[in-house]
Amino acid sequence: MKKNISYLDGWRGAAITCLLIGHFFAIPGINLGSVGVGLFFVLSGLLMADVLLVSKVDFGTFFRRRIARVFPSMAAYFAIIIGIFVIDDRSISATELLSALTFTNNYFIVDQWLMPFGHIWSLSVEEHSYVILSLAALWCRTGTSTRARHGTSAIGLILAVIVTAIAIYTVFPGANVNGFYAHTEVASLGIFAAGFVFLNMSNDSARLRQWWVAPIGLVIGVAAHWWSVPLGVRLVLSPIAFAVAINAMPYSPGWYRSIFEFAWLRKLGTYSFSLYLWQQPFYQLYRHDGMSPVLGVVLALGAGWTAFHLVENPARLYLNKRWGAKPSIVVDSEPDRTRIEA
Repeated sequence: MKKNISYLDGWRGAAITCLLIGHFFAIPGINLGSVGVGLFFVLSGLLMADVLLVSKVDFGTFFRRRIARVFPSMAAYFAIIIGIFVIDDRSISATELLSALTFTNNYFIVDQWLMPFGHIWSLSVEEHSYVILSLAALWCRTGTSTRARHGTSAIGLILAVIVTAIAIYTVFPGANVNGFYAHTEVASLGIFAAGFVFLNMSNDSARLRQWWVAPIGLVIGVAAHWWSVPLGVRLVLSPIAFAVAINAMPYSPGWYRSIFEFAWLRKLGTYSFSLYLWQQPFYQLYRHDGMSPVLGVVLALGAGWTAFHLVENPARLYLNKRWGAKPSIVVDSEPDRTRIEA
């Protein structure tokens, strides 16, 4: 039986809501945009650990699904934006365009993007992390002690991220601090941490199955983005707190899960990828050209909804059907942790 976990859809919706508020209605003292990205990262880490390390989906199917979900929408987005820039006789930055197309622009963060490709940094981190997780999964599948290798690989990835981040921040304390957070060796912590906690819980060795863990973890993760929290603390504390929070959701109170099960929040989660892509042009128009934030959000929602129905969903369904990639059903020890990853 196919079953989606509704609160995970709501988690996606909460992530895109935070990002839209952070971009168009900034709250003094806290960057909700980065909170939204952090929520996206830990959800990806949980699902990818499930797919690659527990369900052991073959790598060809895994990458075909990622291509079907990401690349058609990206291609349409780039084509339309470049077309608009050409028609409007706007300057096209070759560096911004090529770094976004090659998923490397998380290493080319600038103070003000000329083109609306700055947000591709987070997609770059995710794509890099999928490759790293696939290599870790390959190593885990080749050994006889799979469970031990799961733990070793997850801990190894987390430690590598933390040590590398500390080393870079120590050696180059004043070098492009604004872009430091976007490097894969820093930003991927939430993805790997969420995967590690998921594997720990899947192996029935968790010590986090308490009703209060999920809400407290979420509060700590958000609070870590307060302006006075040192950057190094935020980059470590927030992703780990979010990773614990999302994995502890099945053991949280019903009232807490019901917040993420609101219909409108789940609907936003359904459209979240297209919304994330298409909010950026309107965010730049608001930030740099004086567009009304209300108008910017309305146009972003409209563009995201249209892109989902005309590009993202049809292309994903068509490619998955053409490639014969069927959804993977994952059933954990508790009934409410049944998950489908399409």
